[in-house]
Amino acid sequence: MSNDRLSAELESDFAAVARMAAQVDSQPAAFTTLLQIGDEHLVVLSGSGGKPDTVQQLDLGAARVARNFFRHDLPTSREIERAIDFVEDEIMRLGNADVATTTLWSISAALQAWASVSGPTMTIETVEQWFQRLAAASLGQPGAMQGLPAGPEAAATLLILREFMHHLGHPAITVAAAV
Repeated sequence: MSNDRLSAELESDFAAVARMAAQVDSQPAAFTTLLQIGDEHLVVLSGSGGKPDTVQQLDLGAARVARNFFRHDLPTSREIERAIDFVEDEIMRLGNADVATTTLWSISAALQAWASVSGPTMTIETVEQWFQRLAAASLGQPGAMQGLPAGPEAAATLLILREFMHHLGHPAITVAAAV
């Protein structure tokens, strides 16, 4: 079953996250960005107020990346490198984000397991630490993944999130429960 959400659902989700962002931030950002990592697609909605100004979609979902690049339950370093090359190229198609005035949010089911490890807000530093643990596991240290979500789709989700935050300059993401 796909967890890719329909456009109308995503616009409703965006409005809800924009309201949440305004409530929790004493100095609300000018823009809100909603990152949706589905099974087959990644969708990014950005805007101010309750309606997105832009909606961008990439063929870059967690199940798709796991299926196309990971042949092992714990991906090998070579599999991870190939996936990184693909994910980077796709993410660069989004262009540059104005992250100084943007808060990054997600309600993705794929990110809920990761948020259960860290709490709702994940910094880029936390994501990078997790990715280094995945890299260590791919090089023969499977214990490095202890306490983190397991499986190829969880690894793909982490890889996509890391590349998204790293290349677009987002310092943190808040993962909310589905609205």
